[in-house]
Amino acid sequence: MSSSTFNQITKRLENLPENMQKDVLKYVKRLSKHELKGVSGKLFAQFTGCISSEDLEIMKNEIELACEKVDKNEW
Repeated sequence: MSSSTFNQITKRLENLPENMQKDVLKYVKRLSKHELKGVSGKLFAQFTGCISSEDLEIMKNEIELACEKVDKNEW
């Protein structure tokens, strides 16, 4: 956590009543129990080369065509 973020949190906590500070503490404790667990890249290495170069090129082209386009009339 950057010192800026920490300082902002601390300042806001100081202004809260004690019962709310305790609520924040409970929340932070719950967050720390849910550590992010990733998957080793070694597990995916077995799939290297499974997709042909031609298929990868098709996927790349489709992504470039369809992604990041906004349809203003969609909603």
